[in-house]
Amino acid sequence: MTYATHRAFMVWWVLLTNILIYKVLEPEVNYYLALIVMLQFGKVGALFPDIDHSWRNVKEKTIPNWIINKLIHMTNGKHRSWQTHSIDIVIIANILSFRLPTYLYNTGLLDSINANILSIILLGFSTGWVSHIISDMLTSDGVRIFCFNKKKIALVPKELLGIRFNTGNSWEEFVFKVTRIMNIIVGIYAIINPYIEISLLG
Repeated sequence: MTYATHRAFMVWWVLLTNILIYKVLEPEVNYYLALIVMLQFGKVGALFPDIDHSWRNVKEKTIPNWIINKLIHMTNGKHRSWQTHSIDIVIIANILSFRLPTYLYNTGLLDSINANILSIILLGFSTGWVSHIISDMLTSDGVRIFCFNKKKIALVPKELLGIRFNTGNSWEEFVFKVTRIMNIIVGIYAIINPYIEISLLG
């Protein structure tokens, strides 16, 4: 998928993650402030995997991205590399995102509110990364299952009924349109969700 699709696809994933965080973790940070922070870091996470492109094709040309890009290419990385497009790597990153703030809080390195903020930042980033992987699985190229194995998994075939499930064609246009609809539906629900919760509790 392209830059625009990844950025749009991330939105409804982050919105749902924020709702889930407030149902499960009950953080001390304001729901709407957390939502804004998660969307910002979700965007970073959604675009992060494509840092493995050649540098001239990387959209977000920042110093951290340049460093990561060089490290990836020093380890023989290329687009959809094992470093950023492997399901196992993403799972590990998500586990760390979930556990690290708790660990830092339990060891006294962070107080409760700062642990909550770090959790929101990390979960926003990792949710964006997950959304990128899922959207790339909606193309026939797919993504690696394991970083040490070249076997890939895709959620669509190479071609069906004359439709080619590639990046940058009519299939991606369809995914982008559906994504925009999902963003509106989930966005409305995310905005009114706290009021729904209050009415249910009341």
